[in-house]
Amino acid sequence: MSLKNTTTTWGWPARTLHWLMAFMILGLLGVGTYMTSLDFFNPDRFTLTQTHKSVGFTVFILAILRVVWRLANRRSPQLPAEMPTWQVKASHYSHYALYALLFIMPLSGWLMVTSSPLNDPGAYPTQIKNMVFGLFAMPDPFATGSETITNAFHTIHALSGKLMIAILAVHTAAALKHHFVDKDTILSRMIRG
Repeated sequence: MSLKNTTTTWGWPARTLHWLMAFMILGLLGVGTYMTSLDFFNPDRFTLTQTHKSVGFTVFILAILRVVWRLANRRSPQLPAEMPTWQVKASHYSHYALYALLFIMPLSGWLMVTSSPLNDPGAYPTQIKNMVFGLFAMPDPFATGSETITNAFHTIHALSGKLMIAILAVHTAAALKHHFVDKDTILSRMIRG
């Protein structure tokens, strides 16, 4: 198994980060959609929200590791020579958008939660509301909550989620098209290297 990326294959760290983050993000999108459909005072919503925040924090850390690894491994597998220019551009732009969303979503979620007046001392009946897997507290840059700021970050977080779903759908469809229709190695080299 290759550690580093080459012009023909992805190294195992890049593949591992790709699939680990893909499953975590799909889980976050599903849980996020479900938990927001629950009544605010439903205990399941609180539990799911804490898990959502902890996994979101983990995705943020993995996104940083992924970018650092990518910068340390500038090589990447080349796209097929016969691939149309518009598909090459679409591939590059969708990857840039995915990378941006890997940071926008967790940051907007964190800022939405920490700017909420519910995060002010004594406003919520528990002291573990911003713990990451119960191990440590997320920093709170807002001394006093603001409903206006919370709503702004909520809008960013919700729109980013919808954009993430759309881009992931196109990304998945394109990968399957390359594998089953074009019969090239784009998907297989992300699976097997």
